Amino acid sequence: MNIQMTALLSQPQLVPVKEQCLTGFISLSDQTDYYLSVDYSSNVPSVELDDQLQTKLNQHPGKLKSILEKSTSAAEFVNSLIDFLEEVLAKPTDKQHLLILIRQIANLPSESIKSVDNDLKQITLKEVDESGRAHFLSIQIDSKTPTLVCDLPESLNLPQSELWSCQEVLKQFKTIISQYQPLWDALDDIDDNSWVIEPEPYSRSALHRRFVIKEDVSMIVTLDATQPTSLPRCRFLGSAKAIQPLQNVLDEKGEELWDPAQSVLENISDILQVELPSKPSDENEKINIECGVCYCYEMMDQIPEISCNNDSCRQLYHVGCLVEWFKGLPHVRQSFGTVFGECPYCSKPMHVQAVL
Repeated sequence: MNIQMTALLSQPQLVPVKEQCLTGFISLSDQTDYYLSVDYSSNVPSVELDDQLQTKLNQHPGKLKSILEKSTSAAEFVNSLIDFLEEVLAKPTDKQHLLILIRQIANLPSESIKSVDNDLKQITLKEVDESGRAHFLSIQIDSKTPTLVCDLPESLNLPQSELWSCQEVLKQFKTIISQYQPLWDALDDIDDNSWVIEPEPYSRSALHRRFVIKEDVSMIVTLDATQPTSLPRCRFLGSAKAIQPLQNVLDEKGEELWDPAQSVLENISDILQVELPSKPSDENEKINIECGVCYCYEMMDQIPEISCNNDSCRQLYHVGCLVEWFKGLPHVRQSFGTVFGECPYCSKPMHVQAVL
């Protein structure tokens, strides 16, 4: 069956006036008939629409011209135009969308709503997990498809569709929160029972904690979100002289002695044979974690990890900052990928694995 016959059968109020010219009415799912006349008999196709149909298409600038240019016949134009109009009709208008959103908010549990902007551009949902931790989700509605902002280890994703709902978002939010209960329990234990120095500021999305092991030595542990009490990825920070013995013990005994039935801190304390310090009551007492050259902590996703071996100094540096400092020294030297210089603070010898 050719395209013209298909168009005429689906739209019986259209009649062929002449070859490649159709005139009459098209019926859409909104139960309205719209007049049009389309002529492809000349090299330049033309179309006439009634005011109601023209108003609908004015909301989509350039669409009518695009359909007219892409179609090769009057019947193809009619079919393409109807397909587009039905797609438009299937989508709610801004006013309809607003009314739907208001009904959805009204149907949410009151305890799940933290706040709603007066202009309905942002809705903040709240969910309290089984351990009493409060979690918040911001639904930012700049368009019919929202942006979801939350502090979770994974992001919430909705289909690229206008047919989303607040109930659907809340259900997905609750599901993700329930999955991470063991992880947050393990991280909370670290936060409550050790001297945590990062992340700063605190974040539920972070899988790592950096805490103090002893004076001028800290440790970063990154937990497995699915098995949070299993042996985590561990990294010591401090002078080589201070951290190497601890690294050797963990390498030799970590996998053998690690007990998933114990907490992360209990395992680390037992394996390393250290008593982990608690957070000091004096808020002014802090561990120096900033680079001694740039006075920043994080630079280009790098943290200070090189420490002076002088026990009375132990200043931390970014690798890049220390190399740049060494370049300015008159007696800097390099041998087999190691750069030798002096500590910017105490002038004692230091070296770093790098290339000038």
